[in-house]
This record gives sequence, structure tokens and C-alpha cells, in this order.
Amino acid sequence: MTDEPRASSTRRFAFSAAHRYWVDEWPRGENERFFGRLTVPHGHNYTLDVTVRGPIDPQTGMVIDLAELKRIVGETVVDRFDHADLNADALFRGRVPTTENIAIAVWDLLVPKLGADRLWQVRVWEDPTLFVDYRGPDA
Repeated sequence: MTDEPRASSTRRFAFSAAHRYWVDEWPRGENERFFGRLTVPHGHNYTLDVTVRGPIDPQTGMVIDLAELKRIVGETVVDRFDHADLNADALFRGRVPTTENIAIAVWDLLVPKLGADRLWQVRVWEDPTLFVDYRGPDA
């Protein structure tokens, strides 16, 4: 067991994107019955909280350089999703861009950059009353 202090650190991001709920294999009526108004393209101002964890560097006093985290998430997620039609993104081919699936997509984009040992959680807010937390496939 190590005595080095550990912590988690969360940084918040924002992006605006459009989507609609639609399962291609279902007939129109089934989509409309199940998803209702969500079958019509619409947009949200999403909030994304990215949490990393690990040892606190004794020299910097940080778990991660927050400027580097901002750069990674900005280039990897925000630049890709901001003002985008999520249904057109290859990450959502064959999956409905629900808040749950957006969280999974964000995780999948960030793990190669941050590492599964460091990335702790992504929280995607669709609006002030709805969010999804995702901690990876093994959580």
C-alpha cells in the first residue's frame, strides 16, 4: 500500500449539438410510439464534467495539469461535437445518440488520451434536470 495522497479532479466543458432518437430497423410508427417528439431533430446545450483521479504530484500539487486536460477534452470531444448533428457522427452509427450513449462515446474518445487508470468518470448533462454518469465498461 502506498502513502502518496490521491484525489480526483473534475473539469467542466460545454458544447451544443443536435440529435434525434431513431432506430433504423424500426418502422416509423414504432419509433414515433416509443420516442415521441424526440424523433424530430432538436438540440441541447450539453454540459460535460470529466473527472480524472490519481496520485497528487508532490511538485505541482495536482492530479493532472488542468490546462492539459482542457486541451485534450477540447480537441477530442468539444471540437468534434460542438454544433454537430450527433446522428451523423460515426460514433453513433447503429446507436441512438441518447445521453447514455453520448457518455459512452465521450469515454471511448478520452480513454486513449488519458488512460483507463486515470479517467474516472464522465458526466453528461442534457439539461439542468437530466445527466448520466459513466465510469467505463467495467464499472
